Amino acid sequence: MTIAVETLLKQALVGVMGVDKYGRVVYANPRAEELLDQDILKGIDLKTIQPDIGTIVLSCIKQQKNNHIFHTSGQENDIEVLVSLIINDNNTEGAVCFMRDLEMLEKSALKLPNIKEMHLQFETLLDHSYYGIYILDGQGIVLKVNDVAAGLIGLKKEEMIGMNIRSLADNGIVDKALTPTILKSKQPLTEPLYVIKSNKYIMASGMPVFDKGGEILFVVVIEHDMTIVKELRIQLEQAKQVAETIKNELSDRNLLELKNSELIAESPAMNQVLTVLLKLAKMDVSNILITGESGTGKGFLSKFIHHNGSRKNDSFISVNCAALPDMLLEAELFGYEKGAFTGASDSGKAGLFELAHKGTIFLDEIGDLPFSVQAKLLKFLDDGEIRRLGGTQTIRTDCIVIAATNQNLEELVQKKKFRQDLYFRLNIFPVQIPPLRERREDILKISNFYLKKYNQKYKQKKQFSEKSNEQLQAYDFPGNVRELKNIIKNAVVIKEKDILEKIIPSGRINLKPSVNSCRRSPPPSVSRGLNEELFEFEYKKLVKAMEKSETTRDLANYLCISQSTVVRKLKKHGLSFE
Repeated sequence: MTIAVETLLKQALVGVMGVDKYGRVVYANPRAEELLDQDILKGIDLKTIQPDIGTIVLSCIKQQKNNHIFHTSGQENDIEVLVSLIINDNNTEGAVCFMRDLEMLEKSALKLPNIKEMHLQFETLLDHSYYGIYILDGQGIVLKVNDVAAGLIGLKKEEMIGMNIRSLADNGIVDKALTPTILKSKQPLTEPLYVIKSNKYIMASGMPVFDKGGEILFVVVIEHDMTIVKELRIQLEQAKQVAETIKNELSDRNLLELKNSELIAESPAMNQVLTVLLKLAKMDVSNILITGESGTGKGFLSKFIHHNGSRKNDSFISVNCAALPDMLLEAELFGYEKGAFTGASDSGKAGLFELAHKGTIFLDEIGDLPFSVQAKLLKFLDDGEIRRLGGTQTIRTDCIVIAATNQNLEELVQKKKFRQDLYFRLNIFPVQIPPLRERREDILKISNFYLKKYNQKYKQKKQFSEKSNEQLQAYDFPGNVRELKNIIKNAVVIKEKDILEKIIPSGRINLKPSVNSCRRSPPPSVSRGLNEELFEFEYKKLVKAMEKSETTRDLANYLCISQSTVVRKLKKHGLSFE
């Protein structure tokens, strides 16, 4: 059975239309009429029916462009047209136009194994990417968007398809839109965006995709949530400040004394103190208050606590509360932000409490802590949080707090010079260090230790004589261990003989009145006049001041008189420094 060609063409799903060399229609099947949405009469000019198609087809005939494919828009659909020339004896007689519906062509193509797999790969990449992805047309209309991109701005992707991307900025969802700038400049662009609604920071990168004519077909935008990166950057900046402060202000020397020294405690009183401190260290307790006279070793014992606790590998920060002005002390303890006060570092600075995080902070001379700083210290002891000067953000820090003083804090509380609530918070674990005169069993051992130490340091071979040992045992050491160290250091460096006969300077020996002293005041039983009373008062004043001085220069500064006056008065009363 033979099927006529006319029948085949009428049933074809492809539009077929023949034109002569002048562009006049000589044949059109029903599918061609359907695609062009009109009845086509033979002999009519194709330009009259479809100007775009007619112009291109006539151009192909004249230029002999065979098998040329182009796309055009019909009344209700987009059409693909293939122009195949009819050539007879090297002369072009006309052309056959094959037309297909692009929508049907696309659906058909997606069913092809390779195309179907590629489409699946694209959808998988889009939907499972950790990055937000947009695909927009040349007008900024959203064609494709994944869940990540929609989630970054708090919308659903169904809401965004067909949306002009400019509306996100116009409606106050983001601070600006990236795509309009790309469409205008035709250049790739990467910029940070701020999502006003969700308070997020996004890094967006847009890339234009061009057609053969250099026009933008699509814009692909990839976004990444930078909120956590911004937070990490802030934390990194704070860490850098801490590291810089450590580099500039701290060293391993704060524990060097502990490593190079022996803790000497032969006396029962001192052994009891060490037992208590060791227990506090092992239990990792805070708010320890060490009290005792000046020079008893409160700072050294604070290092002993740190070294024997669970935080021994972390930082040990020591600060003298009496050594800095009020404002500077507060800045050192709690840190400050950029521009907090005149002269502040441009990058801000971490405070000592921040540096002590996970470690120990030792507050020496706590009785001299300014009243304004006491309030901030109390807040930290209550909730473990500090706030830098000029800052609004609270910073949590976990550290052991050890305080020390040679003052009577209870008296300071009564005089309204120290906060009562702070005293109670600091005084949870009080430890009283006995003065050296109350633990005489330790004097010679401590003396021999420092004699050995200073002999090695200054390359000497000094030794104590029996007389010097007796002097050391008999002396009360008002300056405690610090005074003992200084006496031995002075003897090792200054004394010429290797056997140290007279270790205690004569001015210090006379601190305790005796029958051999050079006092020239009359005996108490004798009635005295004003001159005698003044003489006795001056003598006592000098003796008391010498307890706190090492040289005549120190004594002059303490008494606020000239050094020459000090020398004259010492001679007058038979006192001297050796």
